[in-house]
Amino acid sequence: MDINIDSIFATIIQISNSFLGSGFFWFIKFILAIYVVVLFVDIVLLLIVRGLGGDLRNVVKGAPMPLVSKKKMQRTWQEIENRLKTKSISQYKVAILEADKLVDEVLMNIGFGGVNMKERLEKANVNQVEEIDNLIEAHEIRNKIIQDDNFHVDKTEAARVIELYREFLDNMEII
Repeated sequence: MDINIDSIFATIIQISNSFLGSGFFWFIKFILAIYVVVLFVDIVLLLIVRGLGGDLRNVVKGAPMPLVSKKKMQRTWQEIENRLKTKSISQYKVAILEADKLVDEVLMNIGFGGVNMKERLEKANVNQVEEIDNLIEAHEIRNKIIQDDNFHVDKTEAARVIELYREFLDNMEII
């Protein structure tokens, strides 16, 4: 039984050519072409809706970034952290107040409206600001510092609150 390999390849090529020229394969190519065009149009429309002409970070993060200098923010943050190195309760409180002010400024600059930080935080959601719960907690501690002269903040608590603000600023790539 002698099988001719050339005739097998010729038969395979003939079958492939007849399949590629068939109406069924043409229909599959037509459906795939429509799918590719629709997919391309969807991508273009998505980029237009998200604002392709704008800042790429705005498109990716969903919010514009603050217009202030990153170095200025980093210097301000370093001053806040230096306040934690002291042994003064009043400096711990000032550090929390300054960190809150810095985060409030960032929230305002990225487009969260409202008269104060509480209103800006109420307008945000987890999809926009991942650390929203932490910021609310830290802001409540800030409010206790402002409203109660006898509110005590030790170094450990101050460092924990500052870390809550830091997570937000790190995530926003500000510090």
